[in-house]
Amino acid sequence: MTKIMIVEDDQTTVKLLTYLLEKKNYKVVCFPNGQRAVEEASKEMPDLILMDIMMPIMDGIEATEKIKSDEKTSSIPIIFLSALGQEMEVMKGLQSGADGYVIKPFDSKALLKLIEDKINSAS
Repeated sequence: MTKIMIVEDDQTTVKLLTYLLEKKNYKVVCFPNGQRAVEEASKEMPDLILMDIMMPIMDGIEATEKIKSDEKTSSIPIIFLSALGQEMEVMKGLQSGADGYVIKPFDSKALLKLIEDKINSAS
């Protein structure tokens, strides 16, 4: 079963994403901040990570840089889900190593299609 890691501190967003992904038969694991994502990525080895940017303890940019710099986890696709929609913020996110950037609020169908495309191109 394909596993997706959600890294998000907003519980409403976590519940929505979990519902959408489990409905599509994805296995979902969730962590509330970037530090936990970095710690757990090599253990969980998800097929894809959905990462918020603004989080306590460690933000998504730093977490992505750490995950992408680890040889074991560097090939895991990471998609940012963020309310930060200015062009400079998007570029900063992509330059950190992210494979995609979706601005909140997001279109569920478009997000699911992007997830499917990233997983298929990574395998």
